Amino acid sequence: MSAITDLSQKLDALFDAGLTYKAIAKRAGCDISTIFRIRSKQIINPSYSVGVAIDSLYAESVRRARKAARLAS
Repeated sequence: MSAITDLSQKLDALFDAGLTYKAIAKRAGCDISTIFRIRSKQIINPSYSVGVAIDSLYAESVRRARKAARLAS
């Protein structure tokens, strides 16, 4: 799996994993509109805390997917 560094791509992966705008915004401590604007690349450099929260959620999602893949095989 290649590393994703772009926040909008990480958000796409989180949505693909079943998270919602509301859930991501709650964890990031921001408005839903902020998550929408990051995903649509209207905001390229969000606040540090929001970027870190998205990175953390993405890393957690990747860990869960890898664990599920190991358990399935």
